Amino acid sequence: MKKNTVYTLGSLVILLICAFCFVVLPAVEGRTSRQQGGDTPVFGKYDGKEIKYEQGTEFANFVSQYGQMYQMYGQQLDQTTYYQIFNQAFKSTVMNYAYSDAVKKSGYEAPNSAVTREILPYFQDEKGNYSSKLYKQASESVKQELHDSAKASIIASRFANDNFASDNEKVGLTPLYGLKNTEAEKKFIADMNKEQRGFKMAAFSKSDYPLDEKLKFANQNAALFNKYDMSVITVEEKSKAESIAKRISNNEITFEDAVSEYSDKSYSSSDGKITNSYQYQISNILANKDDLASITGLSSGATSDIIQTNSGYSIFKMDGSVTKPDFTTEDLQRAVSTYISAYEMTLIEDYFTAKANDFIKEAKASDFDAAAAKLNVKTNEIAKFPLNYGNVSVLNTLDTSADGMSNAEHNENFLKTAFSLKLNELSEPLVLNNNVIVLQYTTEGTSDDEDVNVNTLVTYDQSSATSIIMKSDKLEDNFLTVYFDNYMR
Repeated sequence: MKKNTVYTLGSLVILLICAFCFVVLPAVEGRTSRQQGGDTPVFGKYDGKEIKYEQGTEFANFVSQYGQMYQMYGQQLDQTTYYQIFNQAFKSTVMNYAYSDAVKKSGYEAPNSAVTREILPYFQDEKGNYSSKLYKQASESVKQELHDSAKASIIASRFANDNFASDNEKVGLTPLYGLKNTEAEKKFIADMNKEQRGFKMAAFSKSDYPLDEKLKFANQNAALFNKYDMSVITVEEKSKAESIAKRISNNEITFEDAVSEYSDKSYSSSDGKITNSYQYQISNILANKDDLASITGLSSGATSDIIQTNSGYSIFKMDGSVTKPDFTTEDLQRAVSTYISAYEMTLIEDYFTAKANDFIKEAKASDFDAAAAKLNVKTNEIAKFPLNYGNVSVLNTLDTSADGMSNAEHNENFLKTAFSLKLNELSEPLVLNNNVIVLQYTTEGTSDDEDVNVNTLVTYDQSSATSIIMKSDKLEDNFLTVYFDNYMR
């Protein structure tokens, strides 16, 4: 429950209800809560302490707080925001438990004077003055709940304030507490930002791989695109497949009836027809690729032996003749493109690597821009940036908004290549996303900004603490399962 400087009697009542009454949000009322005698589901445990959405629990209080915050900022409460509210509340509850445990183990006790200061704002009048009348009007149970909540809040916040500092505990602008950042540390981080490099980039999009190159491959590997008219029965257990095969062989059941009665149809439509019927697609579902010849070699109307596939055991039946590929049709050309993109990407990369090497040769003979114009190569300029893996916010960052630069800040090969070049040197071709690129280191610069945002470092400390605690062996996290099983309509 957040405290403000002034509360009217009406707002006091609202705050008390929000903080200490069990609020069941209408769109996420748990199914188990509507079942008489049903146990409240446990979202998880931290160090053996259960996290339940029940009246008076930290979890319920956090749900109420986040719900009020969302409404205060005009957020519409729907299934998405309810999930976010509960998820944030769960994480806050876990952090509260972890922080409180650490503080209690230290022997710290919340001073009564601090507890009093924490609860006084809830008994202020419209002018912000303490009102004994409001205090007397509150029931003893409400006062006790306020006292207990304030005490728990002080204990949990003590850990956060000691480690991450607090805006309320400063001498001038200097925090009293929190992890300290030495001048040497700040200088080290500032030095990381000093060397900055700018580049020109030539990009060869893999999407531009020519059709004639695709068809050259297709004609050399035409059998991959043979299309088969066949049906298939698939079951999980080999013994079941053997029984079905025996019944078909003894004419006790037709193949078609066996499809309807037994097949799980992993690789077929409802009538048993194989859904992906190119030869390479049939090969892909086989556990042993050597079995392909025994399937494709079936005569019309014949059935195969039992074949192990990726989803179990299958029996194939050849229903008609094979259709040889006609690569002049758009359907086959699309199929070839799909196959090459999925299974033969090195063909495309090798093709454009050769093109990139031609560009490098031309650029060395003339210059980067002239080579790009002559060979009709797309280029971009990359603004100066420091070596900053992941674009951490404490340093200047790489602009990844340009076409083809997505996630370049996480590409080790790209960064290593870029920061290994000498000024004006051209890189070897390298793959970045859907492009083969060539870099030229064109601009060297330094940053004179030696200021380091300490608040950013504190944010990293806090996020690191959250990450470690949420991965702790002490945490049993059932949030997703419990929420979707019990709190979704």
